[in-house]
Amino acid sequence: MIRVIINLELVYPYSKSIEVLLKFNTLWSCFLLGGGTKKKEAIISMPAKKFKKIFNTNPQIGEYEVPQGASHFISSVNVKEIKVE
Repeated sequence: MIRVIINLELVYPYSKSIEVLLKFNTLWSCFLLGGGTKKKEAIISMPAKKFKKIFNTNPQIGEYEVPQGASHFISSVNVKEIKVE
C-alpha cells in the first residue's frame, strides 16, 4: 500500500481544528501521526487512493490547495513524503 505523509497547518483555535481533523480522519482513512491541541501543525498519513479521490491527482511532494469543505480547520496542505508499505 502507498501512503502519503501530509503536513497540515491548522486554523486557530487549534484545539477545535484538531478535533474536527480527527473526525475527518475517519472519512479520509487517515492516521494522525503528530499534532496536538496547542500546535499549529498536524501530520497525517493517508492512503494514496484516498488522496487521489480527494485532490483529483496522483500524490507528489509539494503544496496542494485545501480540500473543499476543510478550509474552516485547515489553512495549508503540504505533502512531505510518499511511503510504500
